[in-house]
Amino acid sequence: MGRQRALVIGASRGLGLGLVREYLARGWDVTGTVRGAGRTALHDVAGARVEMVDINVPDQVAALRGRLAGERFDLLFVNAGVSNGPQETVAAVSTEAFVHVMVTNALSPLRVVEAFSPLVAGSIAVMSSGLGSVADNESGGWEVYRASKAAVNT
Repeated sequence: MGRQRALVIGASRGLGLGLVREYLARGWDVTGTVRGAGRTALHDVAGARVEMVDINVPDQVAALRGRLAGERFDLLFVNAGVSNGPQETVAAVSTEAFVHVMVTNALSPLRVVEAFSPLVAGSIAVMSSGLGSVADNESGGWEVYRASKAAVNT
């Protein structure tokens, strides 16, 4: 049996980059994605395969799906996401900014899952946040981000 393979969508920094490093350390073959054409920390990770995709651009998602069409993955982990400021309330956020956060954190990850699930022989995960919990929202703040993560959880 060959090495296990992971596809991490949104791996240029932070948690996604950490996931790539951890799976490589565990002996997996890992493909990680970055949003733009510029160099990121992912490009410096030995052994990582780097692909480019902006999950909010359906043509880019389709192009990546096409490039990976003959491959199989044991894990698809959709980590790509954005946040706005913790103090930006729904009353203050522009409609454009609200839509951007919701599309990036709720709609686009599910579209990625739909597009890539035929390539996955194992697990599919979408990064959420404790801030997406409706029951555990006692501190407030992060209203738009919370709403987007609650949406993807649902």
